[in-house]
Amino acid sequence: MKIAIIHDNFAISGGGEKMMSILSTQLEKSGHYVEIFTYDIAEDTKKLINKNLKIKCLKEDNEKIGSFLKEKIFRKLRLKNFDFYIFSGHSSLSCARWHSPNLFYCNNLPWPAKQETNSSEFIKLNDSSLENFLVVAQKIKNKITKKEIPPLLAFYINSFREFFAFSQKSKKNFIKFLKSLKKESFFDDRQCIENIQKILVNSKNIKNKVRVRYGRDSIVVFPPVETENYYYNGHKNYWISLNRITPKKRIEIQLKAFSKMPDENLLIIGKKELDYYYQNLLKIKPSNVTFLGTVNELNLFQKLSYCKGLIFTAEDEDFGLAPVEAMASGKPVIAPNEGGCKETIINGKTGVLIDDINEDKLAEAIKKLGKEIEKNPLKYKKSCQTQAKNFDTKIFIEKIKQQIG
Repeated sequence: MKIAIIHDNFAISGGGEKMMSILSTQLEKSGHYVEIFTYDIAEDTKKLINKNLKIKCLKEDNEKIGSFLKEKIFRKLRLKNFDFYIFSGHSSLSCARWHSPNLFYCNNLPWPAKQETNSSEFIKLNDSSLENFLVVAQKIKNKITKKEIPPLLAFYINSFREFFAFSQKSKKNFIKFLKSLKKESFFDDRQCIENIQKILVNSKNIKNKVRVRYGRDSIVVFPPVETENYYYNGHKNYWISLNRITPKKRIEIQLKAFSKMPDENLLIIGKKELDYYYQNLLKIKPSNVTFLGTVNELNLFQKLSYCKGLIFTAEDEDFGLAPVEAMASGKPVIAPNEGGCKETIINGKTGVLIDDINEDKLAEAIKKLGKEIEKNPLKYKKSCQTQAKNFDTKIFIEKIKQQIG
């Protein structure tokens, strides 16, 4: 079969991009021809994905127009001569009506019900900043009692953060943005989802949210981890945090916890996506915490193989590949008892799940787990690696092939 994967944006370096890379690679190994169509791709993302992927970027002639226009660009897409279409990311749904048979792999919802984080103290208001308009809009949104919000407000909330990054540099971009604000530019995922024949989701967590938002059932297919690439190499004196640098990951909890434990060390791996958040994290970063940025896969495998365990603090994580990657390396995970973590981590066996996580509870869990590892370095190895195999690539690709037919 000739299969087209239409994925929002490879300019983001996260689990969704890893998954699409693995999916494309494995489908081609199974004898299918696969092309990926996406808005853009970043150099950091190229470190995480298969170099041999056939990826076509839809962004117009190197002109930086902002991802708030992704929906318009996808809407223009008309692909021919493909036997099946796989959609990933909500902007890609704009062109679903012209591409079938199809399925949509849903990693998250565009506007989850719970948005509040503990990161508000890192956002300093400044009337001259469009970025702070987003903050105010978000606070207003959090107070709305209805489960749904007007598409226009949602459009602004999702658009302005990236728009701010370049609008001040170019009047041309600002004018283009204003011209785009017309009725047909507004994107409603609930209308586009009607053109999707099957919905796959990455967790039971998202399955429940899909039922609420779309009124449709979905099939849980856990994201893939190539467990054979991960290995155990003992322990060195550091813990790993593996996540994008965004407020939803609540990295400030990690920094505050490690500030209470000068004898422990933390390496934070992941792309900086919001500079204002990153800069405020730097202001409270203790000396025993190091930001490494994005690293290539071989480096990641090695870092995980030597760590004591993974520290994960994301809020209501949709699924979370990082905990599974750590467990594949034989390392336990300390995480919140919420979201996808409840589906991947076995409390007391492959790590620790913390109710209402904060820096004090996190520090306590790290100290306790550290002592257990010091006493018995192999305590969690077998259980973690066994659990990780439940999310292996082979299981994932077989379930996808069943849905493609």
